[in-house]
Amino acid sequence: MYKLMIVEDEPLIRSGLKQYFDWKSLGFHTIVEAENGKDGVDTALIELPHLVITDIRMPIMDGLEMIGQLRPKLPDTLFIILTGHNEFEYAQKAIHYGGVYDYLLKPLQYEKSFSVIINCIEKIRLKQLTTQSFELPTGKDLNLSTDQEADIALAEVHNSIHLIDKNQANLDGLQLFTKIESYIKQHIDQEITLNMVAEHFFYNPSYLSRLFKTKLNKNYMTFVSEIRIKYALQCLKISQYSVTEVSIMCGYKSYKHFVKVFKTITRMTPTEYRKQLRL
Repeated sequence: MYKLMIVEDEPLIRSGLKQYFDWKSLGFHTIVEAENGKDGVDTALIELPHLVITDIRMPIMDGLEMIGQLRPKLPDTLFIILTGHNEFEYAQKAIHYGGVYDYLLKPLQYEKSFSVIINCIEKIRLKQLTTQSFELPTGKDLNLSTDQEADIALAEVHNSIHLIDKNQANLDGLQLFTKIESYIKQHIDQEITLNMVAEHFFYNPSYLSRLFKTKLNKNYMTFVSEIRIKYALQCLKISQYSVTEVSIMCGYKSYKHFVKVFKTITRMTPTEYRKQLRL
């Protein structure tokens, strides 16, 4: 069983990374978090993670400084840095000079990111095999009773579950959907797929799709359509815009599709809505 630490100052990104992969199936049964490099140093020295995924730019202490402090103390821990295109050369130099095993390029592409994680797991397993030169003492060697062993095992499981699920409901709640709504509004005249939103917020697309259904009781397309039509209602109040222009402004390539979606949500056509406004 492995332990993962995510170091990122943005709570939504931390939450998204926790759900981006099926970490349990990959062998990571404990996930701990830190919001900056300084907290990362303190947490890592207590938790001793096998893998650390960290952002570079963070307040108080950046990711590379954190790695520099932890590397001598945790020689078997692997470090992956999150980096954008503008930091790409910086990340490559960090890998070249040592201390950083690999990087994940933002926005994440699932297949490439998954490949990096798999390589890390293989590296961790190899290290464990090469250092496993003796057997760890069992409960009997430590003179523990069966009940005591069971209590310890249950405590470890409870601790793992608690660390993974702590504050998850809050992080995956309305704050996330408010952020997504804001992102869609910023790109309202463009096609915005679920995969694009998932990559932007570091979520696994399937998991994000389930969140829409469980938290909002609607699917992603309905969520986007409602935002587009709400914007269309505002635009239609401006008489110099034709209905066709409004449909394009709201991200619809097809006028007929725009009218159909508009009527489904408002129970009237754009023209009928304008008549109500006496425009």
